[in-house]
Amino acid sequence: MEIFLGSLNDISLLWLLSTITLLLVIVVVSYCLRQVPKNKKLENLPPGPPHLPIIGNLHQLGKLPHVSLYKLSQKYGPVMHLKLGQVPALVVSSPEMAKEVLNVQDTKCCNRPDSYGMRKLSYNRKDISFSPYGDYWREMRKLCVIELFTVKRVRSFQHVRDREIAKFVNSLSKEALDPKSEFIPLDTKIYSLAKNITCEVAFGTNFERENFRETEIRKTLLDAVTVMSGFWAADFFPYYGWIIDILTGFRQKLQKCYIEFDKFYETVIQEHLEPCRPRLEHEDITDVLIALSNDETGPLHLSKDNIKAVFMVIHLKL
Repeated sequence: MEIFLGSLNDISLLWLLSTITLLLVIVVVSYCLRQVPKNKKLENLPPGPPHLPIIGNLHQLGKLPHVSLYKLSQKYGPVMHLKLGQVPALVVSSPEMAKEVLNVQDTKCCNRPDSYGMRKLSYNRKDISFSPYGDYWREMRKLCVIELFTVKRVRSFQHVRDREIAKFVNSLSKEALDPKSEFIPLDTKIYSLAKNITCEVAFGTNFERENFRETEIRKTLLDAVTVMSGFWAADFFPYYGWIIDILTGFRQKLQKCYIEFDKFYETVIQEHLEPCRPRLEHEDITDVLIALSNDETGPLHLSKDNIKAVFMVIHLKL
């Protein structure tokens, strides 16, 4: 038995060493291939600090990137070029340059950087927050302005807001009068208020229903925000970063969040498609999106993934 366990340990160690060696070989080969001279015009790049092989200027960002970037801009000017891993980046740090980027050249600079985590949770950028600027984004924006968030529709849910606010105030009053209550967790209660209003308006229900497993969904939300805001190696090292993300467990965590969200959204859609479902006085956002998906004459045909991508944006705002 001891010999067998020893063999297993040797195999595990050998596998780990082989994986690390393979990763290093891929990194070195990829870097060398990228350094091969190509027939292209010399790029006229803005000034910037010299960068290291492979990691670029990542080592210069530190724990407070905004402070580090400010210090670098004092040396290299209001328009600065950096390499974040293998990805080129432009840093502007003056009001004049910010206006040029965000106002004058906004259509060329308005796209969010592509990220694996964001792309996965937005169903391949089918939402409005992360989709690239273009015809699809314009149609989605028009849909939100004309169909989803009109003044008439916002007013139609006044009864939901009134009911949930009344419940919120009653809950505070009861806890304030309770002699055993030492303090009132306002952050939790305000979150619950916003969550119940948003989910009833969007999904026609709230998390207080047992089959929606409030605790699990809230944990999944927190996990998704943590994963999306974390360091994704694939975003900075496109050719081999995905290997690092697998080894760190980031991809597995993201996939788990995606499956949980997708299951919840599928449940919401199927409930709204039930012919025996009791009809509410006012349509919720899910009803509107399903109706638009069935309209073949509209400029934008919504698939189920499009609807789920809109759900994801609403969900991540909670």
